[in-house]
Order: sequence, then C-alpha cells, then structure tokens
Amino acid sequence: MQTENMVLSPADPISLSGEHYCKPVSSNVLLIEDNLGDVFLIKKVLLATEKKISKLRITHVESLAVGLQRLAEEQFDVILLDLGLPDSQGIDTLLRLREKAPYIPTVVLTDLDDDAVAAQLIQHGAQAYLVKRHISQSWLKSTINLAIAGSKKTEQQQQHSQALARSNQALQQQIDICKHELESLKEKLKHLSALVSNDGLTGITNRNGFEEYLEQAWINACLDQNPISLIMIDLDYFKQFNDSRGHLQGDVCLQQVARSFDECLTRPQDMIARYGGEEFVAVLPDTSVQDAVEIAKKLGAGISSLAIRHPNSAISRWVTASFGVATVIPQSDDSSSSLLYKADKALYIAKENGRDRIAYFQAPSFVVQSISQHQQFCTMPAPKSAILRTPSSRKQLSL
Repeated sequence: MQTENMVLSPADPISLSGEHYCKPVSSNVLLIEDNLGDVFLIKKVLLATEKKISKLRITHVESLAVGLQRLAEEQFDVILLDLGLPDSQGIDTLLRLREKAPYIPTVVLTDLDDDAVAAQLIQHGAQAYLVKRHISQSWLKSTINLAIAGSKKTEQQQQHSQALARSNQALQQQIDICKHELESLKEKLKHLSALVSNDGLTGITNRNGFEEYLEQAWINACLDQNPISLIMIDLDYFKQFNDSRGHLQGDVCLQQVARSFDECLTRPQDMIARYGGEEFVAVLPDTSVQDAVEIAKKLGAGISSLAIRHPNSAISRWVTASFGVATVIPQSDDSSSSLLYKADKALYIAKENGRDRIAYFQAPSFVVQSISQHQQFCTMPAPKSAILRTPSSRKQLSL
C-alpha cells in the first residue's frame, strides 16, 4: 500500500491566503483512505481554507493494516478514517483502530449519511462523523481542530487525574508513616507510663501508681456506694534481715514476696503495690471487711510458702509480715486518705500485738488475729488519735 507524507502550512505556495505565520503549530494527521480521489479532495479542502491554520503534516495510507503499523511507529495528533477500506469495512474498522489507538482523536469520513450510524460511531469513540460530499473547508478544519483540542483536554484531564492519584498515594503513604510513628509513640508512652507507675525492683505497681489507682477506685466506690478495702502490709524485722543477709538478698526477698502477692490477687480489679521499702499495699474494690481479711490471710500464707530464712527475726525463723485491713463505704465528705489512714492504724496495732498478725477494725474496736489460724488474740478500742507513718519516716501511732 502506498504511504505518502505531505506537509501543508500557511507558507506553502498552494495556500490561497498567502499569509505567513511566525510560530506555526504543527499537527500530525494520519489519513486512512483508499480512494485517491477523496484523498485529493480532502487535501485540497485543508489547503484551501482562508483562515489562519496550524501547520499540518499529513501521512496518507490506503489500508487499515498499514495505518496501524504507522501508528506503532509514529505519534499522531488526529486520524481521518474512511470506513470502507480494502481490509476492513464499517464500524468494525473504527473498533479495530480504537483498540490499538484508544487515545488518538478519530474523525470518521464516509459516504453514508445515516444519523443512527453516526450516533453508533460516536458511541464507540469517534470524535466526529463527516459525510464526504458535505465536507466544507471550514467544517473539516474546525472538526480536526476541535478533535485535537478535545483530545488534548482529555489528555490534560488524565494527566491531572494521574497527578492527583500520585499526590493521594504520596499523601496516603505519609499518613501511613504518621500512623506508624504514632503507634510507635503510643508504645513508647505506654512503656514510659509503666516506668513511672511500676516499681523498678519488684515490677509491681509503685506508690505513684497506687495513689492514682486508689483515687479512681475511691470515686467508683463512692458513686456505686460499694465497699472498698485496703490492706497495708509490712515485712517483720526486715532491717534485721538486711543486716544479717545483706541488701542483695533483701532485694531478692522483696521480689519473691511481690511476685507471691501478685499471684494471690486473681481479680482484675484488685491491685498490689510496693508502698515503699518493705511495705506493700493492696487495693480491693467492692470487697467487704470479712473478704479483705480472708485475702490478707491468703497473702500471709503466700509468704509462708516461700520459706525464706530470717536469721534475726524475733518471732520466727522465716520471713513473716503484719497486715492492717480497713474497709469503708465512701461518703461524699470522705477522702481516700482516710481509708489509708485507717489501714495504717490497723497495721500499727498488728505490729504492736506481736507481729505476724492481721488487724482490722470491727466497730467499736480493732480485732487482731493469727494469719495461719482462726485465732483471735485481742480486741482493743480504736485509738483517739494517730500519726500516719510514711516509708521514709517511721513514726509510731500515739494512742
């Protein structure tokens, strides 16, 4: 099949207007037409316009196969397509062309003046449908220009959509990175929070964490009007234990006791904390005084099961502890410190009455009893005044 290239521009001698342009814009046109007479007329129409036109480079082929080959080799701005070719007929010609060149605007040239066919061609991707015998100079040129302009606009829209998609993808990647960093920061914050609230030696909650939890448990108990219990625990003669066995063994002892306490408290709302030194405290929400005493016995039995030797204890060959239990149903004019105060008073009474004991208040007096046996040693009136001890200041309660 014959292939013919022809460059037409306003500066060509055949141009009727004879006008010259300093900056012509080149448009590459592929004409697929087997009727040489129609080819001559189409070129004549393109050259005969009196208006300013873009510089045109026309490549002519006589079959669809050769046209598809040229499309694979060269970039074209617009295709002028005849539907009646030696190797393809009708709408199938357009479909085969669009399959290979879906983004190049296509103007169909045909002898058939049929609105239904025209609509079908437009529906299948043709930018325009021109009947050859009705083609005018301005019509053909305008159609080509509009097809090219529409294609460029579509291309720009596609480029914009692609750029937007890339931006969205980059933004999503940044969001994913930020989410990952946020999760990492949350984990670090959680770890730091645990460091702030956990005791470095024993791994259980420290005093700061205890005070925060007690305050929240107190508020809940006040709102629900449920009892809340506190158990203050002090290892007996622990200074003497450190003096005789050394501070390293003292640390090991504290770790073992803390682990035993933690294992004994099985309810998720119960909490054991190291209050300071050899002193521990248990928070027991929604727990009566009788149940709290039973839990204290369980904690004491856990210490006994460890069987840690204590060479310098005045009451046993093994490490023991004293327990002070307090229970209240909070009222609006109470505070959590009052519960801590009562538990501390009970602990003092347990220590004053032989140690290795549990003391708790049962109106109108305190009750002191054995840890391992249901043996009640004494009852005594509640003290009128007391001085709350702290881990750093071991002041006794004044009775």
